[in-house]
Amino acid sequence: MSYHELWNVLWSWKREFTVKEFTSTFASPDANKVLHDMTRKGLLEKVGWGKYRVNSSEQYLTKKTNIASSYDLLKEAGMRYALTGPDAVFFWTKGGYQADRFFGFYPIHLKVETHCLGKWEKFFGSRKMKFYIEDQPLKRTLFGVFYVLYPRVDFEVDEVDGFCVSLLKETVEYCQKNIYSYEPALEMLDEMYSLGLHTKYMEAKTNV
Repeated sequence: MSYHELWNVLWSWKREFTVKEFTSTFASPDANKVLHDMTRKGLLEKVGWGKYRVNSSEQYLTKKTNIASSYDLLKEAGMRYALTGPDAVFFWTKGGYQADRFFGFYPIHLKVETHCLGKWEKFFGSRKMKFYIEDQPLKRTLFGVFYVLYPRVDFEVDEVDGFCVSLLKETVEYCQKNIYSYEPALEMLDEMYSLGLHTKYMEAKTNV
């Protein structure tokens, strides 16, 4: 059984437990090492002498990856980019709508200039950050926070809360193309920016 599998079992068993309770329930050649390793990985938290608490998925993700710092890292690159797709929706809705991401899986979608692609690869490599380039074969399974790069010869950007983001018009078009996941976001954008889209969308939906 892997540590993550055991973590799921522990979450269903007890949220807090002692080493004695653990060893009396789970057969292990070295219970202390198992608990130490799981604590180091962020799956557990030591809350007292010989006592542990099982971290929730949200706590684990916070400990494992700092999403805010992953966005802030873009400001250090010194290269042109545009947060796009799900990230453009997230920024234009002021954090009000999040989709296509879940526990342990947080891609950050970026348009980058094609001639700077190599520089981006070196930049993320030097920071030990995982990334994937559009349409290239996957070399490993991606999880946690990672960057998805979309090389483009040129693209337009707008500034939202200090970050470079795809234009609102493009973001609305993205929501319309992915309406089943982004209908609530489309309605939020319509209300926030008085786009006059809601009635048109409802009419199109009714006429299908």
